Amino acid sequence: MKITINYTGGILNLPAKVTEFTHSASKEELCFIINLFACPQYLDCFDSAIESFSEKTGLSEMDILKSIAFWNKAEVISVDGMKDFTPMVSVSNRVPTYSGAQIKKFMKENEKIASLFDECQSIMGKSFTPVDYNNVIYLKDYFRLSDNYIMLLIAHCVELEKGTWAYIRKTAKNLYEDGISTYAELEKHFEERRNKQSLEYKIRNIFGIGMRELSKKESEKIQLWISYEIPEELLKKAYDITVDKTGKISFAYASRIIENWISLGYKTLEDVDGADKKHKEKTSMSSFDTVDFFEAALARSEEIYEKARKEAKK
Repeated sequence: MKITINYTGGILNLPAKVTEFTHSASKEELCFIINLFACPQYLDCFDSAIESFSEKTGLSEMDILKSIAFWNKAEVISVDGMKDFTPMVSVSNRVPTYSGAQIKKFMKENEKIASLFDECQSIMGKSFTPVDYNNVIYLKDYFRLSDNYIMLLIAHCVELEKGTWAYIRKTAKNLYEDGISTYAELEKHFEERRNKQSLEYKIRNIFGIGMRELSKKESEKIQLWISYEIPEELLKKAYDITVDKTGKISFAYASRIIENWISLGYKTLEDVDGADKKHKEKTSMSSFDTVDFFEAALARSEEIYEKARKEAKK
């Protein structure tokens, strides 16, 4: 069989990279990218041409905005002022509903949807009602989420004991707006979240904070330590120094020690012990203990800060 391309109606040039996404792009997104390259007159002022483009293609404004976000993320197009084009999905506590005809059409176009329904029922531990089916379709159709993504999302919410559809939809909306749209991205996001929560739990235990609500300053400090990946043994050392010096648990005092270490580039217990040892060797003061060393370090950092503050005022 031989195929001949007829160029009588003109030629359409598309970046070859488009072919990498033909399996993952929706029909609306494919319709958008083809028509966009066929109508270069829209490119310079697309924000004022959306209505005209919608009439030409039959795409809704929301489909157009979603398509812009999709192809921008795929790096097939670049958009100035992309933030203004990011589609904000409106999610309320009202259960979305689809007509019988819409559901029938959706199931015809998605042969594996029955398997997804079964898996979601198993995860949520209940038999689905029409409302449940509607919610699954809503996640898949409106957010363009893969089956694996939906199952992981629901499992995460159930694990948090927040497996209601209102919470699941709200979580899906937040993830969507944060650009987390693939299974790999979602898996990485949840893993990072678990790691942060685990370290925060350890910090709470070390400093005797318990599960009370953190103050704004405490939360900021802890997130800073987490971002620097401060190991648990270093946090414990800061705690020990604090109690030895002050005779009590002082989160503020410990945070000064930890932030001083961060400013000096100390990120492990070996870094801190090595610096302590070098200082003792340099000063030859056998009575100069670890607490005194860090007191001196804190004093030095405060002197530097005060000097910088005064110079900034000049």
